[in-house]
Amino acid sequence: MYLSSAPARVCLYGEHQDYLLQKVIPAAINLRLNIISEKIKREHVIVSSKNLNKSIRISPSIERLSNTSDSFKSFMEAGIISLKQSFNDIQIPLISAKIESFIPVASGLSSSAALLVSWISHLAGILELNLKNDEIAELAYNAEHDIMHIPCGKMDQYSSAYGSIISLSCSEPPKLKYLNSLNSNLIIVDSNTPKLTSDVHGSKVFKIKKVVQKVERFTDLELKYIQSEDIGKHEKELSKEELNIIQAVISIKEDTKYAEKELQNVKPNLILLGKLLSSQQNALRDGIKVSLPILDKIVKIGIEEGALGGKLTGAGLGGCVVLLVEENGADILQRIKMRLKLPTWLVETDEGVYFQDSFDVSST
Repeated sequence: MYLSSAPARVCLYGEHQDYLLQKVIPAAINLRLNIISEKIKREHVIVSSKNLNKSIRISPSIERLSNTSDSFKSFMEAGIISLKQSFNDIQIPLISAKIESFIPVASGLSSSAALLVSWISHLAGILELNLKNDEIAELAYNAEHDIMHIPCGKMDQYSSAYGSIISLSCSEPPKLKYLNSLNSNLIIVDSNTPKLTSDVHGSKVFKIKKVVQKVERFTDLELKYIQSEDIGKHEKELSKEELNIIQAVISIKEDTKYAEKELQNVKPNLILLGKLLSSQQNALRDGIKVSLPILDKIVKIGIEEGALGGKLTGAGLGGCVVLLVEENGADILQRIKMRLKLPTWLVETDEGVYFQDSFDVSST
């Protein structure tokens, strides 16, 4: 038996920054997706999802996505294709794989990245390819972005592959460093409003990139060097919507810089980090315009019940909210549950993807 496991992630700081090639600070959390498999004597790879209650078959010789509306099958196919594009001489192992996920789907916790990272790690482990975390992340990104044509950045794949809290500079090649633990807990609240990243990212990403490019021309500066005061010199050349967008982008970028500096301290200032979370929520609501009344309500009630700050996590327009709380957040969790009546978890940062061979299924 073989086992692979990859974590969900929350974006703490830097929402809507990864596709702009700026810094992001995600945290891998202990909601995980697990894959268990065994080799079989069949002509196809068989993959079953406990959560979706479905089973699919994939030809090991697949070269391109099949014409299917089944997104689960497309993800599984894309992972295989990505591996084959990088390793021309490999033979995909004939296995029967079972997937069980503890990550809510379409919630802003990167269930799709965890699926691809775990799947690619699983196949690569069986094939003894000895891939490093960055190689797994890049293969998962290739599967989602280049093969499935989902306009994502690289934050999700790198966070799921590496785990912990990281600072990731999304320039090419990405630069990564580990940050200190928050020494506290995070509360995740699911709004029960499903989101589809591809829908949010489509027109929204195009619009944001267009505004950023316009401001870069005006200022003759790259985005990473543009500061709030640079925008004021060109306000008249921007529409109100464009001004709101670029101010939000700069605000999120600067918040992320301050948070990274604070998270390099052995004992980071949790009150400051909470305020920076809420500052980003304001920018996402008022400038990027990807919040919803239910997301704003969750943040508001979370803070009323003792959270230090909070924001939506993921592309927005649905999904989850992450709240930063003191080390013992169990009481806050219960009060939030009572008021909101929504799925709520007290989570901790967790390790990245791992693979085990000769796995004894009875140990679970």
